Amino acid sequence: MNPTINLFGILVAIMVAPPIAIAAAAKTDGPADQAAPAPAPDRQEVIRYAAESGKSTWQKAQAPTAGLASRELFTYALALAEAKMYPERLEALFNVGAQMQDRDAKSRGYGNFRWSWSHTQVMDYNAVEFCMQGGALLWMRHRDTMPAAARDRLRDILDFAVEGCLRHKVRESYTNIALMNAENLILLGESLDKPKVADEGYTRLDRVFSYTFDHGIAEYGSPTYYGVDLDCLVLIEAFAGRETGRQRARSLLNLFWTDIALNYFPPSERLGGPHSRDYDYLRGHGILETHLWMNGWIGGAPRGSIGAIWPALGRWQPRADLYAISRSRFPRLVRQSWGPTPHQSRTHYLARDVTLGSAGANYHNMDLPLTVDLPGDADFPRCYFIPDARHDPYGKEKIPEGSGAHSKTLHLRPFWTAVQRKTDALGVVLYRDEDMTKTAKTIESHFVMPRDVDGFWVDEKPVRFPTGKATTLPLKQGQMLVLRKGSAAVAVRVVGAWTVAGKEAEAALVDDGNKYGVVRLTVTHYQGDAPPATVVGAGAALHVCIGSGLKNEDAFADWSRKFMQSNFGFGLDMPPRPQAGAKPDPKAQGKLDVKVGGIEGPLEIEVGYPGGEIRRLDPPPSGGVLELDGQDIGRNILNDFAPTAK
Repeated sequence: MNPTINLFGILVAIMVAPPIAIAAAAKTDGPADQAAPAPAPDRQEVIRYAAESGKSTWQKAQAPTAGLASRELFTYALALAEAKMYPERLEALFNVGAQMQDRDAKSRGYGNFRWSWSHTQVMDYNAVEFCMQGGALLWMRHRDTMPAAARDRLRDILDFAVEGCLRHKVRESYTNIALMNAENLILLGESLDKPKVADEGYTRLDRVFSYTFDHGIAEYGSPTYYGVDLDCLVLIEAFAGRETGRQRARSLLNLFWTDIALNYFPPSERLGGPHSRDYDYLRGHGILETHLWMNGWIGGAPRGSIGAIWPALGRWQPRADLYAISRSRFPRLVRQSWGPTPHQSRTHYLARDVTLGSAGANYHNMDLPLTVDLPGDADFPRCYFIPDARHDPYGKEKIPEGSGAHSKTLHLRPFWTAVQRKTDALGVVLYRDEDMTKTAKTIESHFVMPRDVDGFWVDEKPVRFPTGKATTLPLKQGQMLVLRKGSAAVAVRVVGAWTVAGKEAEAALVDDGNKYGVVRLTVTHYQGDAPPATVVGAGAALHVCIGSGLKNEDAFADWSRKFMQSNFGFGLDMPPRPQAGAKPDPKAQGKLDVKVGGIEGPLEIEVGYPGGEIRRLDPPPSGGVLELDGQDIGRNILNDFAPTAK
């Protein structure tokens, strides 16, 4: 790699490339050590793979079953049309889709779709967007070649669906659905000759662009939803009729792929750092991998199932230089904002052999706000923090969310904030009554870590986990827990932790013999036969530090000693506790001030207690759209096509 490469010039370049048709050489092993991505797979082969992956959809559609999703009907139909396979199946697919569409003009879901066949009504209003991502392109690209009966049925569906998309008002911070809604209105409006509908789509795209310009990518670092975002943007760039819309999409694609490159951790071939929404806490897999594979960033067998049709139809590609930067620019400090308040920010420090990341605020009930990534294959677990009231530290027990249309692995949404100075991060979690479930019989703060490492130590004493036997090792507050893997190390310290009664909470290193290959540091704030009357007082402060390039025992010992000798402490002013049976006064606020002397410098968090109002964060959060080593390159990327809608 040329050390004089113009990184800034590469990062702010608008990256547009024509369609490619290169032999499917990407089916080799992963290109983690290559200076350039592997050749992309042949697009026609990917399209055929997507069509052939829909066999189960066709089987379910013959006699619709509970597991049939409306979205897959239209995605599979598009894959068939693009592959020129089984045109006789289209009418049947559209007939089932029509049965799942709400056509009651008085209904809130008018024009929308039931998400699954088992639902009796529209429960997830995003369904129309996922259905029309395929429906709009079917009409735009294949209406003249599909059988007449299928064409008539599809047109009937689309006329209702336009109204469903128009009625679906999506906030700009809901990144993936906001982009999909704009995409659908643009493509439906232009292909159905409804200019006002297209106008509304471009307006909504402008709003997402403006929000991102002002506040950054809201659904930051999501291994699932970054894939959906890229699906939407490559389709707008390829098929929108107006150059302004295509240019908006290119600028956002440039930003997303720069974000991906800077936060990508090559040794484990995954998007590292904190994630706003993650369906796979342990390993961070998601739809983004389809785009990474399609662009030669990772190898292996085809992936994405019928959803591979979206990147296969796009024409935009990230420049190979971004791939090279993701593998050569070490160490690097990446910071970015993801919302309008200052602490809605994210920090990620990447070394060659380990990364540490933290978010300054809770995003939602599927986020991972404090993470460490270590080298390993695709199945090697991550380190992550999770606030838990279901004793589900590994995210394996699905429960209904919101309307009940979907079951997901959800955790609590307590107050959370963190600060980070390169290799040191300090996080504070405070549990509040309004964030609790009514059935919570446990409240735990977990920091999950891989078990298969070179060793664990507590205050420099080795820890042994007996094979096949569950082990719990109590930890005192302030004790140092260290793991080492190769030349990298991770140290964790519970600076302070409290129960629901405001007393010192117990912490322990736990190997529960799980099949996931992980252990955990768990702070227990509450455990009982019934939910607590109040959780006010429960919380914890954690200090996490990483070591990199520790090539021998002396280097490891020296680093461990520096962490162990670093000063730490907290000051806690408790507000008056309520009388037995009385609710706590929300206006009664104390103060929690946590300080640690990190290896990279001091860190401090001062917040109201127990409510969590932020008073001081040191170092302060980033306000940049996407910062690389202190320079906001993200806003410069978007400045190439500055927002006009506010």
